[in-house]
Parts: sequence; structure tokens; C-alpha cells
Amino acid sequence: MSDDRMWREWSQSAKQSVREKYPFHLGKFEQEVLTKIQREKRRRRWQVTSWVAGVAGVAVAATFFFQIVQPFEGSSWGLTGAERGQEVFEWITPDEGFMHALKNGYPILPEVKLEKDGFVYQIRDAMVDHRRITFTLLISGEKMEEIARIPDESKRSEMLYGSLRVDLGELKEIGHAPKDFQLIDGVHYLIIKPNYRIDEKKMREFMNQTKPVLPVQIVDMRKKEADEVVAEVLLPLPRSVTVAEKVIQPDAEVGAVLETDSLLTRLKVNQIIASPTVMEAELEAALQDGFELYRLENVKLVDGTGKEYPVLDDRINENLERVRGGDATQVQGSDKYTMHFFPSLFFEEVPEKLELRFDEVSANRSIRENIVLDRNAKYPQSIPFGKKNKLNIEKVYYDKGKLFIVIPNEGPEEITLRVEGQYCKDFIIAENLETVSLTYEVPKQDTYQLEMSGLEFERFPLDGVIPITK
Repeated sequence: MSDDRMWREWSQSAKQSVREKYPFHLGKFEQEVLTKIQREKRRRRWQVTSWVAGVAGVAVAATFFFQIVQPFEGSSWGLTGAERGQEVFEWITPDEGFMHALKNGYPILPEVKLEKDGFVYQIRDAMVDHRRITFTLLISGEKMEEIARIPDESKRSEMLYGSLRVDLGELKEIGHAPKDFQLIDGVHYLIIKPNYRIDEKKMREFMNQTKPVLPVQIVDMRKKEADEVVAEVLLPLPRSVTVAEKVIQPDAEVGAVLETDSLLTRLKVNQIIASPTVMEAELEAALQDGFELYRLENVKLVDGTGKEYPVLDDRINENLERVRGGDATQVQGSDKYTMHFFPSLFFEEVPEKLELRFDEVSANRSIRENIVLDRNAKYPQSIPFGKKNKLNIEKVYYDKGKLFIVIPNEGPEEITLRVEGQYCKDFIIAENLETVSLTYEVPKQDTYQLEMSGLEFERFPLDGVIPITK
């Protein structure tokens, strides 16, 4: 199941539970909230309001954040849904980086719209600088109504959630784009909400054009030959969208360096670049034995007043990126990395006693080993791989022109196997789910060259404090 589908189903389940337990959510209480917001001079559309609901003496022990989705055909400053007789609440929390920029006057871009091949594409609530972008893409139209009428739920879900993605032309993006399907004012909408970090250099090229325009491409991934761009919505970038940035250099008196006797021998903060929606910290690290940084745990910037600037982090994948190529100039024996923090100091003075703090380090290195695989040997066997890992082989056999290597169903993706230079062509999961059979289309012979490759991880505690400003 895709991440988008999983989160959608979880979200719908959570909404339903709340509505069943607190039925006022869709009734009078909601109208009271709308009336209150209307009285506050029609705040900007993206203004987030938090509330704690309580009824009949029962308090809801959670704070909900909502965004009002206003009438699609009206302007941001037009009639609200309460005045129109219908309103839809979107249960989302725009991240603090974008909200902080908005509160400081950074603009939301005007809506753009494209009609093509029975679909209507609308981009709303777009905010962008040269390092990040977020927007809401609404897809509706006659074709969307046809999809909504498909009786087979799995087929309908595949068309809605598994077939489309949103690209930015030649611009490299990193992030996520959750999807939702809603009926609003009698119209079905597929709602996609990209939140991307983008290629800073390429974005500068776009912004430096006479009339900069960012291509937002809707891509159909169902084509066998190649993915097809089915629509391209051009998002103009006005002069109010800027490439301005603030460079924060560490004070010479503090050094901004941490030296240890651990696997991470040295970590230095070179500089921090503050853009409107995010701060990018450039780090330089030296590690032993060919390791590279993978994660710094509980990492944040903290100023002298105790205010924290957390890292952009999903708590699972790497939260820093190694700088490679022409931008990787560094001290010999070290590597450059970048991390991203918010809210940005772009709009404020640089605080005193700014520090980078973390309490644990994760590092990894690529390893590759070659062995001779004997088809006639006795199995199961356990083959060492690196210092900590091992490849467990339950069985090896040849059948119908294919070599089968049977391994336990315990994360086989951690070690990549190639036989005689060939990658696995297919895999078969046993009915009892305990083993996976990897298949290779190679000639039948007694022995094979087996190449194992993968990553070796090290994780260790380290109370890291690196002063940046005095």
C-alpha cells in the first residue's frame, strides 16, 4: 500500500471516529466557529486557528488545527462558506516554516487554472522561495466525475491515488505530496498538497528570468513505455517572490567546532543560510573508517533565550544531505553536509548564544563483498557481511532455467545480491511468509560468483553542543 493511500485511510478513519464521538463537529458548533472567524475581519485564508472542543462537560484532550477551504470560484477575500451555506474543514497543519514566513508578510501566489481533456486543474495557496515550495492542486471536471462513478473501489482508488504524481519540470524536488478525494459543493476534487524542498541553483535560474514561470506537471505513471505529462500548469513567480537570503557566519571567538574521540572525530558549522521559509546549515564532518553521517538525533538550533529551531525531519530517514560535486570543497579528510531548520531567522536579528545541539549520531558506509556460492553445498548457511550483518541462506537450487536462492523473510532488501553480475529477476514469498526465493536467469553450473552489497550502520550517543554566536 502506498504511503499516500495509507495516510488517507488513516485520516478518514480518524475523522470518522471524531465525528461519531462528537457529533457537534458538523453542526451548530462548526457554524459558531465560522461566525467568529468572519467577525475577525476575514483573516488570510491560510491563518491557522487552534481550538480545544468541549461539550456537556467532556473535554476533547487534543488540539485540532484546521484550514478553511473557501469557495473555489471566488477570491481569497470573497464570501466564506458560512455565508454560502456550506463549509469544508481541512484538518491540516502547515509547517512552521511557511506559517512564519506568511506572518511576516511573505506572499501567497495568485490562483492559476487550466482546463484540458475533461479535467480542470487549479493551483491555490502556493508559497515558494528558492529552497522550498508548497501549494494545493485541485483536479476536477467531467473526467473526474466519471472516475467518481466507477463502482469498483480498488480500481477507482488506483486511478486516484496510484496513477498520478506532481513534478516541477527540470527542477529536482524532495518531499511528499499527500492526496485526498472530496465532494465539495457537489463537485468531486482530487486534492494534492505538495510540500517540496527544491534545487536551489535551478530555482535561482527560474527566478532570474525576465518573466519567471514555474511549470507544475501532472504526470500519469500508468503508461508502459514512459511516464506521460498529461497537463502542465504554469505558475508565474512575481517579483515579490525573492531569492534574497541572510548568511549567518559563526563568530570567530566561538570556533563552531566539536572534536571527539568517537567515530565522528570532528563536526563544524560552516555557515547558516536563512531563506524566507527555511534555514540551511552547512556542516563539515570527519568520520573514521569510510563512514558518512546519516542522522543526528534530536538535533536543533537553540538560542540564548531557549527558543528552539527544529530540523526538518521524518524521524526515520536521513535528516542531512552530503554535498557532492563542485560544491563539496572542504578540508581534506572531511565531507560537507546540509541540514534544514525552521522557523527561519530571515526576518529577525541573529540571536545571541545560538547553538547546534544533538544527542546521538547515526553513520553508515557502503560495503561490497564477493564469495563463491556452491549450489551443492549443505544449507542453511550463515555468511558474514561486514562487521555486524550476515546473509542467511536457507536453500539454493536450480529449476527450469533459473537459480533460486532462498533466504529468511527478514528485510532481504538490506543486502543486495548479484549472481554472475545479474540482479534478481523476481522474488517469491512463501505461503507461510517465512522465506523469500530470489530468482536469477543464469546458466546451470556448480558454483557461482555471488556479490553482496549494502550499507553498514553505526549508532552511538554523543552529547553534541556547537556554539555558533557568542
